[in-house]
Formats: sequence, C-alpha cells, structure tokens
Amino acid sequence: MKFKVLMLVLLAHVFLNLIIMSKIMSGSSIYFLTIICWTTVAVLIIKAGKGEDNVNLFTWRFDKAIILHASIIGALQITALLFAGLLTTLGKSPYLFAPVAMAINVAYFSSTLVGLELSRACLVRLSPRKHVFSTTVLIALLYAFLSLPLTKFLTLGEPAKATKFLGSDFLPTFAQSLLATYFALLGGPTASMTYRGTLEAFEWLSPILPNPPWALKALIATLIPMTGFVVVNEAISPFKLMRLGIASRSEIVVRARKAGRSSSLSWLAIGVMGVILLWSSTGLLGFQLGVIASGSMRPTLDVGDVIVAIQVPADKVRVGDVIQYWRSGLDAPVTHRVVEVRASGGALVIITKGDANNAPDDPILVTPRQRLWKVAFTIPKVGWASIALKSALGSAVAYLTENPLLAWTLIVVAINATAYTCLRLSSSKKLGMRR
Repeated sequence: MKFKVLMLVLLAHVFLNLIIMSKIMSGSSIYFLTIICWTTVAVLIIKAGKGEDNVNLFTWRFDKAIILHASIIGALQITALLFAGLLTTLGKSPYLFAPVAMAINVAYFSSTLVGLELSRACLVRLSPRKHVFSTTVLIALLYAFLSLPLTKFLTLGEPAKATKFLGSDFLPTFAQSLLATYFALLGGPTASMTYRGTLEAFEWLSPILPNPPWALKALIATLIPMTGFVVVNEAISPFKLMRLGIASRSEIVVRARKAGRSSSLSWLAIGVMGVILLWSSTGLLGFQLGVIASGSMRPTLDVGDVIVAIQVPADKVRVGDVIQYWRSGLDAPVTHRVVEVRASGGALVIITKGDANNAPDDPILVTPRQRLWKVAFTIPKVGWASIALKSALGSAVAYLTENPLLAWTLIVVAINATAYTCLRLSSSKKLGMRR
C-alpha cells in the first residue's frame, strides 16, 4: 500500500505540472483538472486504506487538544503576517470573489489539501516505531517538494536566484511541511488539514493579503512553524506518545523527558541558526555576510575572505572605512575603501577605491539618511567553499538549462529516490504504528 500511495501522489504531481508546463490546457480547465485529479487521489487512498494493509485512516481519535494547537499555530502565523503587512504593505488578493469563482477556488485548494494530507497521514501511519522521527523528516521533505511547482526548480538560474528561492520558498515550505507531518503523526489527517487548511483558506479567501518584503515574510513562515513544532512536542504527554505507539514504555522512562525534548530544542536552534545565516545576505537582520571574489582590495582583503558588514547611515561613513555597496550593472556588490567624502547640494558624494587598484571608482551620490554597509570584521579564506560551490552550481544549472531532457531525468530520479528511501524506512518493520 505504501508504494501505491507514493506512486499515486507523485504521478498526480508530475502529471499536473507537465500539463501546466506544456500549456496543453490553461485557465479554468487547469482548475477543474486539478480538482478531478486530487479528488481521485483522495478517494483511492481512502479505499486503499481499508484494504490490503488493514489500515484505516480514520481510526485516530479526534483529539481536541491537537486540533486546537493546529488551529492556533495557523492563526498565529496569519496574525504575524498581517502585522508585518500593516508595518510594510498590504495588497489586494489576486483571486476573484464572485460566488462561482469562490466556489471553484474553494474546491481547488480543498481537493489538493485533502489529497495531499490523506496521503501524508497514510505514510506517517505506516512508519515503524523505530524510525518514526527520521521518516517524519523524510516525508516532510518529500511533501515540501510536492508543494512547489517543478518550474521553480528548473528556472533557478544563477546562485543568487537559487539562494533567494531556498530562503523565500523552500525553507518556509519545508518548515510548514514538517509541522503538518508531525500533526499527522499525532492526530491523523484531520490535524494536518486543520493547520494547512487555516493557511490555505486565508490565502484564497481573504480579499486583503499582507505583502511584506519577501525575506520578512519567509522568516515568519519559517520560524513560527519551527517554534510551533517545539511547543506541540513539549505539550504532548509522554503517556500519550506511548499510547499512540510513537514510543515504548522504556523509551518514555529513559528518553522522553531528556533526549526527546533536548533533541527538539536542538533542531530549533539549528533551524534558527540556518535561517539567520541564510537571511543575513538580505540585510534584513541589520548585518550581512559577503565573500570577496576579486583581488582589488589586496592585501587588506583577499579572494575567499568572508566579511561581516553592518548597516550605518551614510553621514557616519568616514575616509578610510571599507564599505560594501551595489552599483548598477554589476552582479555582485563592490567592497572598497572610502578615499573621499564631500557634500554636494544636500547629498553626499562618496568616492571609493580598491587598495590594489590604481584609479578610484566612480563617485557614489547618496543622501545623508541613506544607509550603507560598513565592513566590521573579516574571516580569512572561509569563503573559498562558497566560491567553489557557486561556480559548480552555476555551471550545473547552465548545463541543465541547455539539456532539459537530462534535467527532467534528474528530477524524476530524485523524486523516486526520496520515495524509495521513505519506503525502505517504512517497511524495515512490517508492523506499523498502532494507535
């Protein structure tokens, strides 16, 4: 049954993406095809769940506490986004609100939600006790891929675009998928549908949507699910974990209050550090990391050095400071030393020059309140790995763009490899979790 569910979901995802990318169908026909496709998936999964493996998806007890946690975390995530939108910008929903259009929209996101969450819960339910948490992470990773269009992965382009995709799309999607998978583990499809359904309903049915900067929006959509995961894990009674089959009595006594809790806090700490490192490149946190890619600042800065730059007002910049700034037409920021600062008609003119260059750069015209990035300190040579990775990634993306057949082959192989790994972990014991 596990293989059937996995293949059913993967085929539905790939099929719909191929239809969209090939432009065979468009407009409302795509909506109706998606509704039919995921409704069929949901019906087949319910039927299979009562079949050969004797697994009924609806044998979970309706746990009011889990449902309440799911709805509260979803509501908190929406509230944080609305607050961020009030502080930045709010936008009008792109969806139509005529009765027929709203009915189609509800059917569209509801069918996708039900199909995905039923399959997620089925796979989680069949996870063996020994590998339940590792399988939970793998299933969350798989469903994060399934939640994003394939075109997102095929149009990444240069490393900067890939980094933005990782921070703005994939990392938030994975964080939400991990929380949804954990809810499915604790309370079945109803719990995961409650969490994800709250977010989807707001996205599709609210006439006003928050439109904060992408980095702030992604930060909220990542940290709140991560924090929610830890809060829910702390709130679950060890005896409930034992009753659900997630842990045995001996595991509860030995590890539940120590390793399990500290492990969840460790994952939260690792996730927060990853988010901070990723979004430091956006400057949202008041500082940013950069890698020196040329020798124009030798011997002060060499290729491969990592710099940490902090935001400062332009009128605080002094001669001798090393600043980082963007210049039109360049793919990377310039990091050079200030050699002259003067006032000109209510603005500041800043002139920079690389220590190894013979001539200064073109003047920079800034307002006194405008903020620039001043290099605070340097970490030598650490950035060589980043330079090599960017070069390799850029070459790989360029090659795959020129060879789309190979790109599609790799995507199919990656999806099936993930599915196979989940299957191996799930089938390592024939006895599934008993709730």
